[in-house]
Amino acid sequence: SVLCALFTGWLAELANDGVSWAERWLEHIQECSSAIGVIGTLFVFTLVFRFNQCYERWWQAHLHWGDMISKCLDLAIMNRRWIAHRALGDKLSRWIIVYAYASKALLRGSSLGATDDVDGPGLVDRGILSREELDAVCDSPCWQPYFAIEMIRAVLVEAHKVPGGRGITFDETNKIHGQVFRCFDGVIKGMTALVGDNIRTRSSGLPASYDAITIMSFYVFFGLAAFVWSAGIGWMTPVIVATASFLTVLLIVMGSNLVDPFGFDKVDIPMEEFCETIEAQVHAIDERSRSGRYR
Repeated sequence: SVLCALFTGWLAELANDGVSWAERWLEHIQECSSAIGVIGTLFVFTLVFRFNQCYERWWQAHLHWGDMISKCLDLAIMNRRWIAHRALGDKLSRWIIVYAYASKALLRGSSLGATDDVDGPGLVDRGILSREELDAVCDSPCWQPYFAIEMIRAVLVEAHKVPGGRGITFDETNKIHGQVFRCFDGVIKGMTALVGDNIRTRSSGLPASYDAITIMSFYVFFGLAAFVWSAGIGWMTPVIVATASFLTVLLIVMGSNLVDPFGFDKVDIPMEEFCETIEAQVHAIDERSRSGRYR
């Protein structure tokens, strides 16, 4: 932009001295303003389209985690109200918590047993998992959230196998007894689907052509705009171009940060807080059930 201002300033001096070709050059440059407006419109469309795609991924990830919290707590409430076997209910609550932390680790490309992961040992220290259970989770070739879901289903099967139907709050003579498993299964299916939704959001990044087109449009537009604007605003061109390009780069960088919402940036999903919320709320539901105050 500085070179453009120097060049058009030199042309303006020549035009003032009566040099005809310099006058024609200035006229032609100023007549390009409408063309620059068209290019600018296309560039803004490209920039806004890219940012909207990035924001959509970020927003969808937040919605998925909101649904995960809701379904985990819904399952925890059903567990304490409908599972009559205390030991099995405690086990199911523990695996609900594991499901949340395992989902967080998976979405960050890690696992509960990774050397740089503190959640796995933390779950053992807090008594949510035993060392043998953590080893079983880490040794399994499947994704760890699905392992937790499999354990939740196994607990439900055990509860239904208790002799006389005493593992469920409603005995076998009650017509609701046969519907309890279906209610549990509906919530668990939703939890399973949310893992897949989050994985899809994480793995399906923006096409490389999006970034290439945006960067190319950035240089083309500001390169041509600086040349055309300098014919009208002179040495204000570097100021205007620097300000506009700075704001544009901020939008590009912000969009790039939103593309992967499961990282450690400030704009990313606070999965640590979400997991801690699920754990605290599950414990609160368990404690409320044990106290028997709200039966």
